[in-house]
Amino acid sequence: MFTRDITPPPPSAGATGRWNFGCFNAGILDPSFEVSGLSRFRLKEWHYTSVTTDECFFAFGIVQLGYVANLFVYFVDRKDPTKKYEREVLMPLGVGVSMAQSSISGTTQFRQGKDSISVSYKNGWRVELDVALDKENLTGSIAFEPSESLSVLFPLSEHRPAYTHKLAGMPSTGALRFRGKTYSLDTGFATVDWTRSLARRHTFWKWASIAGGLADGSAFGLNLSSDVYDDAQGNSVENAVFHRGKVNLLDGVRFDVPADPLRDLWKIRSKRSDEVDLTFEPLGARSMNLDLKVIRTQFVQPYGLYRGRVGEHKIDGLFGVVEDHDAIW
Repeated sequence: MFTRDITPPPPSAGATGRWNFGCFNAGILDPSFEVSGLSRFRLKEWHYTSVTTDECFFAFGIVQLGYVANLFVYFVDRKDPTKKYEREVLMPLGVGVSMAQSSISGTTQFRQGKDSISVSYKNGWRVELDVALDKENLTGSIAFEPSESLSVLFPLSEHRPAYTHKLAGMPSTGALRFRGKTYSLDTGFATVDWTRSLARRHTFWKWASIAGGLADGSAFGLNLSSDVYDDAQGNSVENAVFHRGKVNLLDGVRFDVPADPLRDLWKIRSKRSDEVDLTFEPLGARSMNLDLKVIRTQFVQPYGLYRGRVGEHKIDGLFGVVEDHDAIW
């Protein structure tokens, strides 16, 4: 049985026939799923993190799909946001990637040659990275402490759970060094998306994420999605706003994807109220059209500026991303 009431998390995800489905205000320490044989190829895992400051936007994802692992890293200097520096790596059978046992325990790591990224958790997250982007090394350390968050253990089907842990708007500390310049992250705001899923063969979603400071100086974060963790009424159960260290659930939203998603305005609105009313202006984008026969993925992930309103909060030029993703994996 699944309920949207936010409660303290159970110690584990449970087991087949007795999964601890629900919404929780912190991560699950042991979100292990029972997998064996070919079912391990249904297991999809990733750790995504971004940091936004007035000077830059930085994001990376370490992704383990079973057949193949993927790393993406990109960096945007906000003085010229139309130009991004990007790195994408595919690793057959996941060689070079190891995933933490949980979103709040252990270390997720990518390593290939001299390039490395590690994300460890101990009373907060710490990122250490040294990767080449466009023949220039991006190096640095990032730290951010968790506030109240949202984790969801969701029934994709009776015997197919998905676990996701979302945080947005966490104040960050640290610095990045790139192209001869040091970028302080001490005034930044971070996001985390840690997911482990016995995913459907065909999975698709739309997603929106914001992390920044409001006009009153308070930290603000937003996570919205559709089509992937939807309840019986078609409303995503991971829609949430993060503000002043607290998380509050939001109702279902509708994404209006424009004909040209890289240039035109996106619109995101609540389905049944005026709770969310946002426009998104793309400034640049990541995209992929990958066909490995067994795995196919097509997505566009613009980054840019949000304007509008979420509940009582006015959003006026906060930086974030949107995504339209369709995968067969």
